[in-house]
Amino acid sequence: MPSEQSEQVKYVDKLNISVTNIGEIKKLIKTNIVNTLRCWENGIDIQRITFRIIGPAGVGKTEICKQIAEELEEETKKFFDCIVVKCPVISRDDYLIPFPIVSNGKKRFEMLYSDFVPLDDENSFGIYVIDEFSRGDHSLQQLMWQIQNEYKVHLKDLPKGWFVIAIDNPDDQEYSIDNLEDAAGLRRMLHLYVEVEPTEFINYAIKMKFHPYIIEFIQTHPDYLYDFQAQKIGSVYSNPASYEKLSDILKGYDSNGGVKSHLNDVEVLASGLLNVSMTRKFIEFVRDRKDVNPKDIVFSYNKVKHIIDECIANNNNAKLGEIMSSFMTYLVTSKPRIEPNERENLIQFLTSIPIDTAVIFITTTDLYPTTSNEFKYLTKLHVFLTRDDRYKTLFYEKLDQAAKG
Repeated sequence: MPSEQSEQVKYVDKLNISVTNIGEIKKLIKTNIVNTLRCWENGIDIQRITFRIIGPAGVGKTEICKQIAEELEEETKKFFDCIVVKCPVISRDDYLIPFPIVSNGKKRFEMLYSDFVPLDDENSFGIYVIDEFSRGDHSLQQLMWQIQNEYKVHLKDLPKGWFVIAIDNPDDQEYSIDNLEDAAGLRRMLHLYVEVEPTEFINYAIKMKFHPYIIEFIQTHPDYLYDFQAQKIGSVYSNPASYEKLSDILKGYDSNGGVKSHLNDVEVLASGLLNVSMTRKFIEFVRDRKDVNPKDIVFSYNKVKHIIDECIANNNNAKLGEIMSSFMTYLVTSKPRIEPNERENLIQFLTSIPIDTAVIFITTTDLYPTTSNEFKYLTKLHVFLTRDDRYKTLFYEKLDQAAKG
């Protein structure tokens, strides 16, 4: 029997691989495919890489595969198809059917291939997505192994321009999966583990025009994006996919009298996506807006100043940290334009809160690559704020002294 300690080892630690976010994974895979195509065009015959994306359910693994195909088509000017195979709901027979034929008086069998196999054009391009590989039955998994390892189905090769991406949930206790793994199988794929990243979700939500309540709720409470505790006990749990569905529901009510006039109905529906506890927090946010909206810190600081002053007076550093975290999430995702009035609001906020909380402004900046839009925005904002002596004296120099201490 395995020990209790071994049972608690996370799958990502078992595989001993790096962890990154969904946007970075998309960039890495897309760049690899572009590089491969360029090598072929230059006469360098390198092998295709089979990628395996592992991460929590609902984080957007399948969606980025579709985005990869769309963006590759735009960048390469080649038509990129995308086939998504849902392993839990199909069988091996959905791929291959032996068909008896008579040729020269002799009976033999030919294989009929399904629409899941790209056959039409040997010069075609596409992304072949094997979704939830570990939840397929064993006969299907063995066929999927062949596709991932050999780029062929039975005796039929996939067109050279097709690239395979497998998607899996982690082999942790929260998921009911059946991994068919061995050393040979592991070595034939490049494994990438995706973590939940609120900033990535908000950027996506803004781009896709999610309902403002969803965007503002996660900007204010980034930790509510994924409810890991509810997932562990088998409850309905909030995740990026469930918030996307809820966004569509809210848009529907906007066209039918408004969300606030249907909050009772929204509460019932949302509980089936987020669970009752998270839904109550969301409904309270929409109804009363008692939480500090980070947008108000930038544009209407007087509306929330009394709440922040109360937290400072009561040494409620946990709440201040939560406010600061949501404030930074709002800045890097919305990138609001800062005029002199907004600069005054930011200076009042950053110079009033404890320095060990305010430092999150600097540490968040350092999290981003220097070439990223987030780093450039925060750096430009910092330079703009330093034009005011209060910011230099009460924030930056104070921060510098604390660091030296």
